[in-house]
Amino acid sequence: MFAALCLSASFALSAAADENAAKFASLLYPIEVKLPAGAKEGDVFFRTPLSEVPAAAYDSVLIQGEMPDAGIRVDLETGDASAPAAASYRSEAFHRLPSGRFWARYRVPLSRRPLRFAVINAGLKTGSALTIYETELFVAAESKEGPPQGTGVPYVPDPALFLPADAPFKVIRRADWKAAPPTEAYTPHEPKFFTLHHTQSHYPETYEKAVEEMQFIQDFHQNGRGWIDIAYHFLIDPAGNIFEGRPIKALGAHVKNHNTGNIGISIMGSYAPPVHNVFTKAAQDSFVAIGRYLKDTYEVPVSSFYAHRDLGPTDCPGDDLYAKKGLLRDLIFTPSPLPGVPADPQSPNPAQRRSLNQLLQYLAKP
Repeated sequence: MFAALCLSASFALSAAADENAAKFASLLYPIEVKLPAGAKEGDVFFRTPLSEVPAAAYDSVLIQGEMPDAGIRVDLETGDASAPAAASYRSEAFHRLPSGRFWARYRVPLSRRPLRFAVINAGLKTGSALTIYETELFVAAESKEGPPQGTGVPYVPDPALFLPADAPFKVIRRADWKAAPPTEAYTPHEPKFFTLHHTQSHYPETYEKAVEEMQFIQDFHQNGRGWIDIAYHFLIDPAGNIFEGRPIKALGAHVKNHNTGNIGISIMGSYAPPVHNVFTKAAQDSFVAIGRYLKDTYEVPVSSFYAHRDLGPTDCPGDDLYAKKGLLRDLIFTPSPLPGVPADPQSPNPAQRRSLNQLLQYLAKP
């Protein structure tokens, strides 16, 4: 009965942003479910249909979304056409912020069995809602970012890994958004290219909400996925605030098999149907500022600017944001000259400027 009344989801072809997502033939992420008052504890509000058969075997499932009221539970069920609910699993790990942002992780026997989610009343007294932004299927033993260092000595990152204090754009540093320390030592790398992402989740409307979202994403990546830190190097909120993620010279975890030398820049929100969050001018300007810095400082060429979907089977950064890639590329690599100031074809490029500075320093030595 409740399944017929409570669902407020978008029905269309699946458009999960992650290549390892649970894919449903009739559900588009985010999956949104309205939860009315009046149900008894233990009642099932809603079940998704069974997913498509996963492309690979999995023993772990991760979900994240928004749960405004803690009086519900999301269980995982695995089955097939002949036994659609053969087994049911509660989350082995669950974290919910007071704001309602939550993630849950499930462990199941290794298989490629289709799955579904059941939303269950666990004490809900009033009407509420549930949103699942994304799901991820993986093998737990393969999800860790790297082997533990095992030294027992607290890790203090080298300050040289971080964005310099004189960077030409304002950054909310890790200490300012109260980042947790990395769980293991960073692997150094040298920036050579950069990639545009979206977080495919919450669209923070205030600075305080953006800080909270940073803390949630880091917790989700560290304790949900088992990575050593937040995956991205920079995250940008709708107001254009640039948050420091991993140090710029530390290996990230944002594009499978393409992280070495790759700087991950993620725009907070979802830029795919049916959500269509607004990519603000402030967020655009901040992305361009980071891109120009990478171009000028590390001599990143125009051919080394990517969107996530250019490097793997994913919809990230969403159709709406991907449509802006050409504009962003032009703003970063072929900026218009200032009004009334002609472009100087003789002006040195970054490599020439660096060589000139080195020569001047050499000549200045006694």
